[in-house]
Amino acid sequence: MLDGLDEEDSIEEGGQATEKKRRLSMHQVKALEKNFDVGNKLEPERKVKLAEELGLQPRQVAIWFQNRRARWKTKVLEKDYAMLKANREKEPLWKSFS
Repeated sequence: MLDGLDEEDSIEEGGQATEKKRRLSMHQVKALEKNFDVGNKLEPERKVKLAEELGLQPRQVAIWFQNRRARWKTKVLEKDYAMLKANREKEPLWKSFS
């Protein structure tokens, strides 16, 4: 165990364990999510403080935020697309060609 991280064996095609994949604890994820809700951009001071509080490396916090922003952006785009599609389906077909 590394500072509250769960470890899981990573297995390649040959069936040999190669490296440990570290997973964040539920406490760490909840704290990161709470901080993401406050602001999805991470200033250097906030990154270091959060890393120290959670027993993580600042780089791990930065990567988590980067990945979370990507997931957030995807959800926003999916929501926007669904709304546009619904609005488009409400329009009469003849109006589309004018």
